[in-house]
Amino acid sequence: MKRLIYLIAISCAVLISGTSCEDMDSNYREYLDNIPTYSPAVRNLRAVSPQPGKLTLMWDIVDETNLIKSMRIVVKKTATDKRTIDIPEVVTEYTVTDLELQGYEFEVFTIDGYGNLSIPITETFTPIPGRE
Repeated sequence: MKRLIYLIAISCAVLISGTSCEDMDSNYREYLDNIPTYSPAVRNLRAVSPQPGKLTLMWDIVDETNLIKSMRIVVKKTATDKRTIDIPEVVTEYTVTDLELQGYEFEVFTIDGYGNLSIPITETFTPIPGRE
């Protein structure tokens, strides 16, 4: 008799837990159906120095969802000396001027309509022609 009661109790618990989770799936399904919640990162960051002190950064954008609304470039001269360049549109190249003849670290971000930043793509370039 005890064995029968235990089997019935376990069967009820399995039935209740299995059906209750399926009902909750509909609450968040719209967030899981291939809708990214981040801004896509740029790809293939490269640079060309047209003249000393200038660098033209170029990158590729793959944004099938049209989430990207603007861009941001962070130029790091040293760990404490950096500047941020906000670009209010989606572009695939940008020329940075007023650089000294040394190596700089560049981080390129995309920004979605809510202000969320992508993962940064980071590269180091020198603004001397032929030494990109």
